[in-house]
Amino acid sequence: MQRFEKLKDRLNDALEKIEISLETGLENRENDSSLETLISENEGLKRQVDSLKAELESSSKDREANSNIKGLSAELSYLRQEREQEKKELQSLYDQLSAALAASGETV
Repeated sequence: MQRFEKLKDRLNDALEKIEISLETGLENRENDSSLETLISENEGLKRQVDSLKAELESSSKDREANSNIKGLSAELSYLRQEREQEKKELQSLYDQLSAALAASGETV
């Protein structure tokens, strides 16, 4: 009878160890699954960060280009004003020349 008791105890110990092993295996699989999920989420976040960096760089270039366009537009406006002023001065000189020639009897 003692032999059966010892055998029963040993079988119970073995069953307990198997149960613990199965629970540990299940927990490990859950942890592996959680780890895979975290890795996947991390990769997704890295892609989002890279996308945001590219968007920020593009936005910065757009702002720089916009600033350049504003500067060039202002310069063009200034050059137009200068040209208009030169045109008025040339017209004035032409009118003076025409008046001087008319006074002397010459024609243009």
